[in-house]
Amino acid sequence: MQFTTARGSVWGHEWRSSPFFIVSAMAMALFTDVFLYTFVVPILPYILERRLGLPVSLTQRLSFALLAESAIVSLICSPFIGHYADQMSSKKILLLASLAAALFSTILLAMATSMFTLFFGRLIQAIASSFIWTVGYATIADNVNQEHLGKTYGMISLVVSAGTSGGPMAAGILFEIGGYWLAWSSAFVILVVDIVLRALMIERPKTQPGTPRTEGQDPENDPLLPSSDIIVEEKKGWHFYAYMFQHRQFVCGAMSYFVFAILISSFDTTIPLHVRDVFGWGSMMSGMLFVGLQGPGIIMSPLCGWLKDRYGTRYPIAAGFAILTPIMWVLGMPGDDRFPWVNRDNNGQIIYVACVIAVGTFSCLLNGAGTIEATVTVDEIEARHPGIFGPNGGYSRALSVSSMSWTSGAFIGPILSGYLTERVGYYEMNCVIAVLCALSSVNAFWNLKSKARATGDQSAK
Repeated sequence: MQFTTARGSVWGHEWRSSPFFIVSAMAMALFTDVFLYTFVVPILPYILERRLGLPVSLTQRLSFALLAESAIVSLICSPFIGHYADQMSSKKILLLASLAAALFSTILLAMATSMFTLFFGRLIQAIASSFIWTVGYATIADNVNQEHLGKTYGMISLVVSAGTSGGPMAAGILFEIGGYWLAWSSAFVILVVDIVLRALMIERPKTQPGTPRTEGQDPENDPLLPSSDIIVEEKKGWHFYAYMFQHRQFVCGAMSYFVFAILISSFDTTIPLHVRDVFGWGSMMSGMLFVGLQGPGIIMSPLCGWLKDRYGTRYPIAAGFAILTPIMWVLGMPGDDRFPWVNRDNNGQIIYVACVIAVGTFSCLLNGAGTIEATVTVDEIEARHPGIFGPNGGYSRALSVSSMSWTSGAFIGPILSGYLTERVGYYEMNCVIAVLCALSSVNAFWNLKSKARATGDQSAK
């Protein structure tokens, strides 16, 4: 490898600015974010009770307060971050700023010996997370052709799942082996890798909004006159969001993402207590169930992404919600006396485990529901009306809505499932989520788009 090719050239410019490296760097950024977010969960009781000296009775309440703080901050910050990110031709400064904030928040959380430091560190971490998700996904959208969005977002979902499960696992194992600071060392190692990748990344020149980003264009279907000759009014401020919500594909994607987040996050509060009360299972079996919930994504996410690239999002997402509807219904039966045939012998345990694995398998069809629709909708609008979202496009603002829909669902899911389980029962809670899945299936089939094969090429219906 040559370090310089000519006077003034940048070392490694070709591979450092390649779509593959940029997407890999953003995948690492998202992995780091969810790793840091979930990392603190298993050692939080130690921080609250030992380092802060708080009563054990406050641990559960303060743990929820920290999670709630992150969700609220994300909901407030995301639209502002999306707005300002779309005003900037280069997003690297925002990416580096989010990395600095993530490093600072990690240091604060690790050294926290007071409530103020703990909550302030989590606040900075939540702000950094909002930057990473909104700007990171927008950077990915800038560098991936529409034909490959499904596969790309499928791989991103795989990386995020690895970070979500890897954070608590690393923290728990290292804390048991070597104590508090050895556990935190893994977080700093992950941050160092992220720093290196983000420093090496070189942004590619941004294409003019409205320029087709798809491959294999059909000349017979191209407009006779360039649409750039038509002057359109730029959508700014709240007008952008009002305009985007007039497009049912975009709204359906956000709603699908919201229900998907409710579905997945509902397991966090219900699985450990339910299997303990019904089957007498401890933390190890609960952990194995979460592996069964997230594990199938390793195999299924790339395949589901390929399906969306080939056939569009309508059928995979509608089918995913439709299949999950009866699964969630049956999931509530084990342990309920109204279904004696389910609870005979070990049937209940087998059925429950099978249903959890099935949810993990078929929920992969829902990966990227909001982000794909946001990206594709912006592409289609800018192709018809170049410049309508300004010189730097509208990806960041559109994707901030997707981020908000996921965050809202992930926040509401545990509250909704916990409340329904406590007040009306576990079976009824699963029935409510099954109904949400059924309605979402109809919504996706009615409002999302499919792709048709025509003379060897794909075109949106």
